[in-house]
Amino acid sequence: MDNQKINDYIRQLEMELEPLPKKDRDNHIMEVKDHLLQSVTNGKSVDEVLKSFLLPNELAKEIKAEYQYLYSAPSTENLHPIKQKSSKKIWIMLSVLVVVIIFPIFLAIAVFIANVSDNSTDTNGIIEYEEIRN
Repeated sequence: MDNQKINDYIRQLEMELEPLPKKDRDNHIMEVKDHLLQSVTNGKSVDEVLKSFLLPNELAKEIKAEYQYLYSAPSTENLHPIKQKSSKKIWIMLSVLVVVIIFPIFLAIAVFIANVSDNSTDTNGIIEYEEIRN
């Protein structure tokens, strides 16, 4: 009959923990059951052991709260507002860097390449001019 009280307690706890994933629920149930049975084995009466425990619904609330705290994703809105602002500043600085520094460098390289290709035709013209002079 004493084991029946423990089994009833475990059944109620299991029903209260229904929202948890089966693996986690089973782990918690096994841990509580082992603790209950160990306490009874150590000489305490089942009634004493059950009185020392929270009611199944109260224990389930604590387990679910702990589970939610450990496994829920933190909100990114309130987590690090300073980091969000600094990351925006970094993107703005990178954009300015590209526009102010890198774009003019590419433009200068393009102009240089265009002049080099024009100089090769000028060289031919100079050679022709020298040939005419001689």
